Amino acid sequence: MHAYDFTIVVPRTKGSLAALEEELGREKINIEGLRAVEQNGSVIFHLLTTDKAATSRAITKVGYQVTHEGEVIVEHVENHPGMLGKVTRRLADAGINLTTVYLATDTRLVLGCENVSALETAWKELSAVASR
Repeated sequence: MHAYDFTIVVPRTKGSLAALEEELGREKINIEGLRAVEQNGSVIFHLLTTDKAATSRAITKVGYQVTHEGEVIVEHVENHPGMLGKVTRRLADAGINLTTVYLATDTRLVLGCENVSALETAWKELSAVASR
């Protein structure tokens, strides 16, 4: 599945996440994945959705700015020790330099790099080998 990862840096204040998520809800935008980390008095959100334009509008509407936006692929992975190492090693061996990696809802792996079509091709090859 193709999706969009938005990086948003907001002040570390009560309700900053709630304001964004409420607006996404009002706009009927499903959150496929979310990561939030505090850093130097700010909170960095990685927000995963499938509707790029509507998500951008919702982020702007609450007064936040996107610092980075990228197309990513989202794939189901097995949930057991060593799986992420196996997947990332095979992608690295295929020449893919990952720039975004995190888990989304339903044990799905979010992967991004500068060349998403090469990543998608490598993933398909990896999946074909792994299923043998």
